[in-house]
Amino acid sequence: VDHGRSMEFLAELKDKVEHCSIPEVVAGDFNLIRHDADKSSPNVDRMRMRMFNDCIADLALCEIARVGARFTWTNK
Repeated sequence: VDHGRSMEFLAELKDKVEHCSIPEVVAGDFNLIRHDADKSSPNVDRMRMRMFNDCIADLALCEIARVGARFTWTNK
């Protein structure tokens, strides 16, 4: 993942969602986190996290709660 392009990605996502005229579901592995607890290490980019949360709020998206494992992958 190229986090240097996260802002560009979120702007494109926002543009697509705002121009959609029917109800939609936005799903995927964005490789972005919403909360500190979503990361298994203390290394958190709060600015990127805020940017992602702001995008979700601006688009009035609702997160569907995960069921099962806390993390989708691990280095161990």
